[in-house]
Amino acid sequence: MKNVVFITVDSLRADYVFGTEARESLETLPRLTDDWLSFRNAFSNAPYTKQSFLSILSGTYPWMFDSEQDGYELNRPHVAEILSKHGYSTAGFHTNTYLSPTYNYDRGFDYYMGRDSSDGNSGGSVTNTMYNRLVERAVATEGLSDIIHAGYKTAGKHFGVQLGSSLYKPAEALNDAVIGWAESSSKPLFVWAHYMDVHNPYYPHQGTVSEDVSRREAIKLFHRVNEQHGDAPESDIATLERLYRGEIQYFDRQLGDLLDRLDETLGLENTLVVFTSDHGEAFNEKGHVFHPGSALYDENIHVPVLIGGAGIQQGDVETPVSNVDLVATILSEVGINPPPSITGENLSMFGAQPPSDRLVFTESFSRADGGIMVTDGRFKLIRDLDTGEETLYDRHEEPREVHNRLEAYPEKHDELATAIDEHIRSVGETEGQGADVEVTEDVRLQLRKLGYDE
Repeated sequence: MKNVVFITVDSLRADYVFGTEARESLETLPRLTDDWLSFRNAFSNAPYTKQSFLSILSGTYPWMFDSEQDGYELNRPHVAEILSKHGYSTAGFHTNTYLSPTYNYDRGFDYYMGRDSSDGNSGGSVTNTMYNRLVERAVATEGLSDIIHAGYKTAGKHFGVQLGSSLYKPAEALNDAVIGWAESSSKPLFVWAHYMDVHNPYYPHQGTVSEDVSRREAIKLFHRVNEQHGDAPESDIATLERLYRGEIQYFDRQLGDLLDRLDETLGLENTLVVFTSDHGEAFNEKGHVFHPGSALYDENIHVPVLIGGAGIQQGDVETPVSNVDLVATILSEVGINPPPSITGENLSMFGAQPPSDRLVFTESFSRADGGIMVTDGRFKLIRDLDTGEETLYDRHEEPREVHNRLEAYPEKHDELATAIDEHIRSVGETEGQGADVEVTEDVRLQLRKLGYDE
C-alpha cells in the first residue's frame, strides 16, 4: 500500500507558484511543476481557511455542512478517518487555531498536533512568558481577552513587539515533527501537514527578498494594514507584498527539505504526495487585503494543485479543478473506492484524458446570503446571493478581472447562471449534522491575533 503525504499551505496564491517571477526566485515549487502533475486552473472552494478546509479534508462542498460555525460535522466524510479504517497510521500536523480539536478536525488521526502533545507555539523571552501566564489566567474571565487583545494590537502597531507566543510553528519545526513521527510509525501511513508561514503576519527571512525589513517593522506593518485595509498607502502594500514573497521563498526551501527527508524515510517512489493551498491572498488589487471571506477573485481563490509520487505521470492540466477533488484523488490512488457522499473526482486521470466541459465552484459564507463563483476555466461568474448582483469575467482576455462582461457574453452568462442555480439546489439537499463546538476565550484570542474577527 502506498504511503500518502498531504501538504497544505495557508494563503498561497497560484500566480506566485506558476508565474515567471516564481521560477527565478524559487527552487522547489518550480521543479515540482515540471516533474509532477500540475493543475494551472485550480481553485479553493472557499476564500478563507475556516470554510475551505471543510472541502479539503472531506471531498465535499462547504455548503454541504450545516454551518461553518459548527466545525467538522459527524456525518461528513473525513479523509483521515477513511484511511484509518483501511489500515493506515494517520497523523495531522498544524498550528492553525481554526483547525484545532475545538472544531473537530482531529477526527480519524492517531496523532494530532495540539491534541496529543504540547507542540504549541513557544516564545522565549521573559516578557512573552509573563504575557502567556497572564493570558492563561485571564481567558477564564469572560470578555477579558478583549483587553488582552487591545494590548497586543497596541504593542504591535506602535512598537513592533509581538506579545505572547509565536502565532504558529515555523516550517522548519513542523518538518522535524513530521519526520519524527514518520520514522517511528508503522506503515502504511498518512501524513497531513499544514504550513502557516505564508499566512499573515509575514516575517522577514535571511536570504530572501524581505531580508532587509526588520521583524519589528514587519509586525508594525501588519497591524497598520490590517487596520487600514484598502486605504493603506501603496508603499505599505508594496512592502507587505515583498514580505509575502519572502515567506514563500522560505517555505519553498523548507518544502524541499521536507521532501528530501521524506524520501530518505519513506521512499517517495512508494508515496503519493498531494500539494495545495487553502486560499490565496490579496494586496489591494480590488480594495481587498489578505483574504476576506467575501472575495471571490482569482487573487483570493486561484491556488496551486500539484500531485506527484508513486504512479503519477508528469503533465500540465488546464482543465478547471478544485480542492474538493483531492480526497477522491487520494482514496482512488491507494485503491479505496470513495464513498458516494464524496463529490470530487480523481484528478490523476486528468493527465491523460482531461474533460473539456468541467465546472468548479467556490462558496462564501452561507448559501442564503453569501456569494458563489463558478468557472469553466476561461469564464467566471460571481453572484452575490444577498443582492442578486452578478459579474462575469473573461479570465483569458482580462486576467485581472476588472470589467463585467455580462453584456458581451449573454449566452455564457445564462449557462453559468443555470449551473449556479443547480449547484445551490444540489448542496441544499445534503443535510448537515451540527457538531458541539465551544469556542473558548483563548481560542478566540489566538484567532484575533491572526487578524480574524472571531
